[in-house]
Amino acid sequence: MEELRNLSPDEPKDFVDFQPETAKEPRFFEYTGNANLILKGISSGTVYHFRFKGEKLEVNYYDSFAMMAERDLKVA
Repeated sequence: MEELRNLSPDEPKDFVDFQPETAKEPRFFEYTGNANLILKGISSGTVYHFRFKGEKLEVNYYDSFAMMAERDLKVA
């Protein structure tokens, strides 16, 4: 098990490994409505334009949770 310890102010901090969270895979959504649908991603701000029924778009992972609440979209 890795040992945890306090850093003193004069101790070099180069051994501390801060790794960012790995990027999550995007999800694909299929439009099931009859007209078109334009949505703006809540997290990324990306504009998603579903132009016709059956169209599939790749959606940012963090935007995908809000997209799941749309009745005319399903995870593909």
